[in-house]
Amino acid sequence: MLLSFLSVKTRLVGLILVSSTFVFAQPVRQNVVLVIIDGARYSETLGNPSGIYTPRMKSLANEGSIISNFLNDSITITKYGIPAIWCGSWSTPKDTTVNGNSTQYATVPTVWEYYRKHFNRDSLNAFYLLKQLSSPWLPSYYPGYGPAYWPSYILQGWSDTQVWQNARTKLQTHHPQLTVLYLADVDAAGHSGNWATYTKAISTADSIVGVLWDFIQSDPVYKNCTDMIVTNDHGRHLDGVSTGFIGHGDGCYGCRHIMLLGIGPGIKSNYTSGSTKTIPDITPTIGTLLNFPTTICSGSPMIEILSPVYYQSVDTLNFGGVRIESSAVKNIIIHNLGGVQLSVSYNEDDSGEIEFFPSSLFVAPHDSEFIEVRFTPTSANYFSKQMILQHNAKSLSDTIIVTGTGFSGDVRRIIGLNKGWNLLSLPVNLPDTRVSSIFPSAISGAYEYGGNYNQVDSINYGKGFWIKFGDTDTVNFNGIPVSEYSVDVVEGWNLIGGLSYPVLVDSITSNPADIIEGKFFGYYNGYFAADTLYPGAGYWIKANQAGVLFLK
Repeated sequence: MLLSFLSVKTRLVGLILVSSTFVFAQPVRQNVVLVIIDGARYSETLGNPSGIYTPRMKSLANEGSIISNFLNDSITITKYGIPAIWCGSWSTPKDTTVNGNSTQYATVPTVWEYYRKHFNRDSLNAFYLLKQLSSPWLPSYYPGYGPAYWPSYILQGWSDTQVWQNARTKLQTHHPQLTVLYLADVDAAGHSGNWATYTKAISTADSIVGVLWDFIQSDPVYKNCTDMIVTNDHGRHLDGVSTGFIGHGDGCYGCRHIMLLGIGPGIKSNYTSGSTKTIPDITPTIGTLLNFPTTICSGSPMIEILSPVYYQSVDTLNFGGVRIESSAVKNIIIHNLGGVQLSVSYNEDDSGEIEFFPSSLFVAPHDSEFIEVRFTPTSANYFSKQMILQHNAKSLSDTIIVTGTGFSGDVRRIIGLNKGWNLLSLPVNLPDTRVSSIFPSAISGAYEYGGNYNQVDSINYGKGFWIKFGDTDTVNFNGIPVSEYSVDVVEGWNLIGGLSYPVLVDSITSNPADIIEGKFFGYYNGYFAADTLYPGAGYWIKANQAGVLFLK
C-alpha cells in the first residue's frame, strides 16, 4: 500500500520546535470469496419474498447488499455464463482437448490472472473450488497473463455438500485471498424435472452459503475482513415458457434474471440497488474490492453497493511526559481498505491541551492519510481526551483515547556501577550524550551491538551498551524523562535499553506481532532473565525477524 504522507512534518509553536512521530500499524488484509450457484431461478432465490428455499441468504441480504435487477445479458448457458463471470467479459471461449477430454479455455484474462499478476502472488492465494471433473473449463492463455497466473484448482467431491466439505479444509489450511466456489447441483436438479429435487438443491446451496459465512466470521484470518459475493450463471424459463423451470438457454426474463448478493466490510449493509447490472460487472467489482486492475473486462465495478473500510493505526495514543508549554506531535494513520472513498470528520469540543488536525479528511480507496495529534500541557497534570471520529464506513464512528502528562522540569535517575563490565542504557534524554562527558571514570569505551560490537563516542538513546569501570561508582542523570519509546530490532540478538520508568516485560508489544523470541536478559555479575526493564540498564533480546518493539 502506498502512503501519501510519508514526509515527517515539523511545526513551530511559539519558540518550541515540535517534531511529528508516525504511529504505524499493519492494515488487515482484505479477502473475497465468490460463490457461483449454477442455474438457480431468481423466483426461487432472493426473488421469493418468503425466502422459503433460501432463508440464510434472505437473512444475509439484511446485513449486505443485493442487486434486484441483476442479469445474464448474453448466452444463458452454463459453459458461457461461468467463464463470463470470472472473465468479466462475454468473449467466446475456445474449444480444446486436455488429456483426451474436450473442454474450453478463456480468450481473455480471468479474475485470478489479474489478481496474481498484479500482486505477484503464489497460486495458493487464488483458489477455484469445484466438483471432480475430468477436464474443467480453463483460464486464458492471453499474452502477458496465462498459466503462470492461473489459480489452484481444487477438484474434489461429487455433490455440493462434498465440495463444501473439501473447500472448508482448504480454506482453513491456506486462507487464500481470492476464492471462487462453484456449486453445480441446482442446474442438474432442475433438468431432472422434479420440483422437489430442484428446490432441495437450492436449499442445500443456501445452507452452504450460510455455513461458509459462519466459517468466515469465526476464522481469525477471515473474520471482519472478508467480502462474500453470491451469484448465478443463468436462471431458468419462467412458468409457462417452454419447459418452465426444467430448462434454460433463451432470452426470456426467467433465464436472464439472476441474483447478486454481497456481504462483508467492503459492502453496504441492508441495501438494495434497483439499477441494472450484469455478469461482466462481477470481476471488476472484485478488482475494486482487492485493489487490482481488470483492464480487459467489458464490465464496470458495482460502486453503488460498496462501502469504504475504515482502519486506524492505534486505539490509544500515549504521549508520556511532555514539558509544560512545549508541544509534542504524533500522527494517527487512517487507512481506507475499501473500494470507494472514505470521509472522516472530528468535531472538536474545545482546543484544550490535546488538539487534532485536520477536522475532516478524505481517504481515497486503498489509500491512507493521517490525523495530527498535538499535546501542549499547561500544567503538571495528567491529561486525557476521547477522540470520536465520524465516517461513512459501516461502523459509522471509531474512538481513539489520547493521554499525556505535563511536567515542569528534568527528572533525576541515579545508576549504580559495578567494578568491571556493566550493561547499561541511558535512563533519560540528555543534551550531551558523549561517553567522555557522561562516564569520565570509565576505563573503556562504550560498545553497542549490531551483529558485531562497535565502539561509539556518543550513546544512542534506546540502545544498550557495555562499558567498564575500575571501581564501584554511581552516576547521576538529570534530563527529560522518557515514558514511551519504540526500538528498532533486527533478526537475531539485539542489545536495547529501557525507559525512565520500570517497564514490565509482559507490556512490551511489537510490529510485526510475536517477533520476540524467548526472554529478556540483563547482566549483573552474570546474566539473568528479566521480568522488568529498569532505567539505566541494558538488556539482550532475540527477535525472529526485523521489526519494532514498543515500550511504554
